[in-house]
Amino acid sequence: MERGKRVILACPPTNINDLLAGMGVPEYVPTVDHSLTQCVDCGTDMWIGSNQQAVAGRAPGATLLLCMTCAVVETNRRGMPAAVGHLGGGRGRPRLPG
Repeated sequence: MERGKRVILACPPTNINDLLAGMGVPEYVPTVDHSLTQCVDCGTDMWIGSNQQAVAGRAPGATLLLCMTCAVVETNRRGMPAAVGHLGGGRGRPRLPG
């Protein structure tokens, strides 16, 4: 499937809390169900949730795993406004720091 038609799965980079520091948003805490993966465009480390992993695994040729920054760039390149959908999840045990 051509890139412009693939579904974007936007994942938070591992430094998301540093990027959003001072903006008044709650701290992002991945759960034990999250795994590390890399953005296919910039290679940054990012957290992928179990539901995103399942979608990507079922349709690898129809999805595009991007960090949130690259997802915004890709959406803009496609000439469309960003539309964010949540796949659910996030109800698992938080990861311990460190």
